[in-house]
Amino acid sequence: MSFREKSAWVSLLAYLAIYSFYFTTLGLAFGRGEADGVHFLGLLSKSVVLFVVVTVVLTIILAVSAPKDAQTPEDEREKLIKLRANSAGGYVLATGVVIAIGALYFDARSFLVINLLFFALVTFEVFKLAMQLALTRRGV
Repeated sequence: MSFREKSAWVSLLAYLAIYSFYFTTLGLAFGRGEADGVHFLGLLSKSVVLFVVVTVVLTIILAVSAPKDAQTPEDEREKLIKLRANSAGGYVLATGVVIAIGALYFDARSFLVINLLFFALVTFEVFKLAMQLALTRRGV
């Protein structure tokens, strides 16, 4: 498995673990009517910082364990895989933005719209990484 594939796995698993916790906590609070911006701004900030720390530390560990592989430039296949994954992920992101705009149309609170947009961004990244890994495994 190449460095870039391992790095994609690290990012994908970090996204799933950290932001699943955030959005599950948020959804439960919305269900109870207890979701407020002040509490969740702190939780969101902690989640983002934790995500950055986890991905940076694990990526550094991967790079140190295989420095030659980490310094290898992207080849044409890897560039094509990234391009295809970004292109397909764009539809996921656009769908999330349209949903957030629809929520605004129905007078949703800004707190909800912000979290819908953030969910769209996280979903885009998860989809993009999963597609990159699938295309890498398929050998495209």
